[in-house]
Amino acid sequence: MTERHVTVETRGRTGIAYLDRPDRRNSYTPLMANQLQQALVDFDADPGIAAVVVTGRGAHFGVGADLGLDWRDVDAHAVESLSRPDQAPWRLRTPIIAALNGDAIGVSLTWAMQADLRVVAATARLAFSFNRVGIIPDRGSMWLLPRLAGFGVAMDLLLTGRTVDGTEFTRLGLATHCVPAGDVLDHALALAEEMAQRCAPASLTVTKQLMYEFLETEDRLHAYNHERRALNWVRTLGETLRGIAAFKEKRAPQWQTTKHTTLPADLR
Repeated sequence: MTERHVTVETRGRTGIAYLDRPDRRNSYTPLMANQLQQALVDFDADPGIAAVVVTGRGAHFGVGADLGLDWRDVDAHAVESLSRPDQAPWRLRTPIIAALNGDAIGVSLTWAMQADLRVVAATARLAFSFNRVGIIPDRGSMWLLPRLAGFGVAMDLLLTGRTVDGTEFTRLGLATHCVPAGDVLDHALALAEEMAQRCAPASLTVTKQLMYEFLETEDRLHAYNHERRALNWVRTLGETLRGIAAFKEKRAPQWQTTKHTTLPADLR
């Protein structure tokens, strides 16, 4: 049997992927990358899964690359190339929450930055430590961090590789929720459950899609009109009436779309 560096489980409508090498502090390997990618794709294909949480088994989220591997081997890095761009985390339909239950260093942290939401332990140690081990930041972090936290903050964290705690990480705009370490997974699961129960699947999918699309454009008028076309289409699905009825009747909505209800190509 193939060694498992990522394990999965399902709780209700939430899929959970664990970075599962606690004896190695969940240090990152190409096998872990492959298995995590496959877990995300499998959860995304499942219409019963409304959100995915990725977390670390044990006390750490992940302490970066396993230094026992030969990272000069080109084959070890093949998995990191986006040969299937449609399977990039930000291209998947399902919202992804990174639950940083403990320390997240290097590639473990740059993977977490690709999630849609981040819940971080207040005491976690976090560092984009690449320059301190003679390499450069990866996984699009030099594109993403300036957009999330501003150019100056990104330069500081990426150039120095310094360590910050979860509280500062959140203050800088790089995490969305900061809680005690023991509460991280529960908090992430609660967010996932709230989306599953309260938010229409199709509207979640379109919101995620457009948010990332608009991150890459400076044409505000185009974004405005694209958003309007998408909104008008979403209204035709009937979910708005179902949501309003549930609100008036003080009950959970009974949605009839799925996350695979896709925005038509002519509206993109």
